[in-house]
Amino acid sequence: MSEFNALTISTDTPSIGGHQTQVISDDLASVFFFVNYVSLGQAINIFGILTNMLSIYVFIKMGFRDTVNISLICLTVSDLFSLLTLFLFNLCQTPEFYNLNLPFEPYDVAFLTVGWGHVGFSRITCSLTAFISIERCFCIALPLKVKSILTPFRTWIIVLALFPISYLSVLPIYLTASLTIQFSAYRNRSLLVMTYNIQRGYMESISSIVNNIIPVSSFIIIVVTTLIIVFELQRKATWRKTSTANKTLVSDKKVEKIVMFISIIFIVCYLPSEILFLWMLIDPEIRFDGKDSNLFKVSVSILYLAETVNASVNIFVYYFMSSKYKQVLKKMFFK
Repeated sequence: MSEFNALTISTDTPSIGGHQTQVISDDLASVFFFVNYVSLGQAINIFGILTNMLSIYVFIKMGFRDTVNISLICLTVSDLFSLLTLFLFNLCQTPEFYNLNLPFEPYDVAFLTVGWGHVGFSRITCSLTAFISIERCFCIALPLKVKSILTPFRTWIIVLALFPISYLSVLPIYLTASLTIQFSAYRNRSLLVMTYNIQRGYMESISSIVNNIIPVSSFIIIVVTTLIIVFELQRKATWRKTSTANKTLVSDKKVEKIVMFISIIFIVCYLPSEILFLWMLIDPEIRFDGKDSNLFKVSVSILYLAETVNASVNIFVYYFMSSKYKQVLKKMFFK
């Protein structure tokens, strides 16, 4: 998901002009926050954490002779840590946690710790999904050369390098925000809260672009490569029954379908975030502390929910599209 320069729902956000009437009221916003962060979102999150851990074990059992297995296990690891950090972030949104009367603003601290940790892994997921789609397109375009070009060793190097490279994109936020002790009128006490420095306006214009280069470019790549894969699957369907290399063709088709469904899920779940990103470029007031902050925060909570779904449902694709995955999984529970 395209995250932005603030994702918290701190109750200390000032109203513009002191009497700001927003499109979404505080009460309605609270309902969205509870559903997307605390109840439904957290339930899907826990499900995704468990299923991604299960998928990692299955991929290890399957081995890494196929480069696609290497890419998929790295994608699963990224999804797992994305969900783990999001689980901790969502935990700070619960009323019970907030009512512990802690010496810090839970939302602000979560934002600068696990919040942006989650964003970093979300960037990695974008990059890995794009790489998997590109890899499959190479298999389509250069079927006789791709195995010599993308060897298992080279694939490991590429996917592991994507982790630190993608994660670096979130670092600009720490040039604009920090945690300081300030008096909270809402809590009527001094708390550790998030504040922005005087360079915020300048850095936001830069960090907003930097933070969204990976998800936007990945989204475009995945859309294009998915269309290529869909076209190739339709083309193969017209002659695969008469092909002498039927077994290889069927195996390639299964992998292409797995990649296609993973990409389609990604596109569906990430499309709203790309729309919001463009909206923010057009209207600068669509931000955490803008004139319609509740609309922004509710939109982000919905995007978080969509991202949670994206990171949690791939197990169904693996189970129904990969006979080997299904076989290994069944052996785990029915020995």
